[in-house]
Amino acid sequence: MSVALHPLGYLLCGKPSDTPSEMDNILFRLNDTISKFTRKLLSANLLIEDEREIAPFYARTILEASGTALLARIDPFRVLSVYKVQLSRNYDVTKRSNIALQWTGDIIAANKPKEDIWNPENKVSDYDRALLGNHYGELFWKPGFLNVIDYISNYSDRQQSDWTNKLEQKEETPFFETAKTEAIKLFSAFSKGVHYEFLVNTDSIYDATTVQDFTQRMLQTISDLGLVSHFGGFMATALDKEDAYNYYLEIEEMVKSWRRRMDS
Repeated sequence: MSVALHPLGYLLCGKPSDTPSEMDNILFRLNDTISKFTRKLLSANLLIEDEREIAPFYARTILEASGTALLARIDPFRVLSVYKVQLSRNYDVTKRSNIALQWTGDIIAANKPKEDIWNPENKVSDYDRALLGNHYGELFWKPGFLNVIDYISNYSDRQQSDWTNKLEQKEETPFFETAKTEAIKLFSAFSKGVHYEFLVNTDSIYDATTVQDFTQRMLQTISDLGLVSHFGGFMATALDKEDAYNYYLEIEEMVKSWRRRMDS
């Protein structure tokens, strides 16, 4: 793999399989996208108007590509189906694809879950396969989070980290619900910055401090999910736990360094 790839790309996409596959091609492409736009975002000077205006586009691209990468690793069929359609000679980029990935539906659940998601009377359609839906929350994210906490607490060569300290202060359900809520809010915030739907002066809404805060929250949220993705037990291309943990700490230091540059 290219040395230009970013630790965040590896944390979210994992390592390729021993036998190269179409899924490896997809994840390499997503890793490349995440890496490229993370570098652009963390090199941006938000005090400069032109750079601040483009930051929401970088951030939303990272957020969407990260969601797709995690979805590909937990539900390969969904993403491989889109990949195959896009390879078809009949694929037309000027038309909306019926199978296209959607933020609401694929990443965030489109419908409110039933109170008892495991009720035997529920229909197949009641079982949501959204990445951050309650079913994957129960099956994967919450158990994976508990495994991360166990790992951190027993890590013999542990270094001090604000991000891991925050993780250890949470329990599995608040962790999952916070990650889901942050993803929803930040996607909406960055989308407004991309689509320029405001009729008022955006300088008062997307000032440097606000964009910096949104950016850090986004990078921390997807890094949290990326870390947990290697501890859940059944996501494809999982990294060794120590490698995932070290990438996580490396990303935290990069974000801290970026904030220090902004604050100086």
